[in-house]
Amino acid sequence: MPAGWYEDTDPEALEVFLQLHRRMTPGQRVARVFELTAFQESLQRASVRSMYPRAGEREVFLRVAARRLDRETMLRVYGWDPDLHP
Repeated sequence: MPAGWYEDTDPEALEVFLQLHRRMTPGQRVARVFELTAFQESLQRASVRSMYPRAGEREVFLRVAARRLDRETMLRVYGWDPDLHP
């Protein structure tokens, strides 16, 4: 484990966490990744909605995408310039 990871976690709690993950099947691990990805995406959407309460669904989608993609990709794929919509 990289140095610094889980420094604030009780060693016994960390061991329980690791054991639970070791017991997961590969399919369960993949499902967990998808669950965490969906959760992260919902947090990003909520953040954008709080910053831009009048934004429609398309604008929320674009603003979330712009947090992950560079400007050139946003322009090429979506035709949307994040620099024009701060």
